[in-house]
Amino acid sequence: MQTIGIVLNVGNDKVDDFEQGFRDMEAPIWADLQARGVLTMATLTKLDISTKKTEGAAQYLVVAIFASDEGHHEHDNDPRFDAWNKKADAYQVAEPFVFGGETLLNVGP
Repeated sequence: MQTIGIVLNVGNDKVDDFEQGFRDMEAPIWADLQARGVLTMATLTKLDISTKKTEGAAQYLVVAIFASDEGHHEHDNDPRFDAWNKKADAYQVAEPFVFGGETLLNVGP
């Protein structure tokens, strides 16, 4: 199992477009991967708490838990993700914070 966490710094004036784009473009990829057992769970959270705030940005935490590290690569190599990622990059006003690794403990789904 592998967990990936990303904090995106989306310009305050792009929040609505980002959220709708995420629903329209990323959520279907998640649904496909989850239906095939590749993705265990994924969330998009608008952050109220952050120790690394970015001026002029709303921050979003994206967490994806994959059944294996191959799932992460399958997601990132999906042409639909490539299209969404290019669009999402334009909404960001600062570099994202990216983390990931082998999941050592899991409670829940």
